[in-house]
Amino acid sequence: MLCLMLASCAIEPKYNPYQEGGQAQPGQESAVAELQRNAVDALERQAYQQAIEYLQRAIRIEPRNPLSWHYLARTYWQRKDFTRCLEMVERSFSYSSIDDDLDQANAELKQRCQPG
Repeated sequence: MLCLMLASCAIEPKYNPYQEGGQAQPGQESAVAELQRNAVDALERQAYQQAIEYLQRAIRIEPRNPLSWHYLARTYWQRKDFTRCLEMVERSFSYSSIDDDLDQANAELKQRCQPG
């Protein structure tokens, strides 16, 4: 199950921080991408708190990056914190208007986080 979840984490986003209201400055996109990679690595090791910390740092750098919010939602899903998972998915949706693949992944994750 974890392998399946992590495989679906490898989303190739069309997100461009220089369009659609992104807030990244030159050089920041690489820092955010590195933090996202570190978070995925932490998820693979089931180091959920560490993954959350990486993603929170990424979000402080670039608060409107939908992929960071998506990965944070996945982390909470892995921790079975479905309330927070839903909150993070909604944040990712709110910033991902230019990425159909990410929207689809968010929709699937949102369905998994629904109670019942």
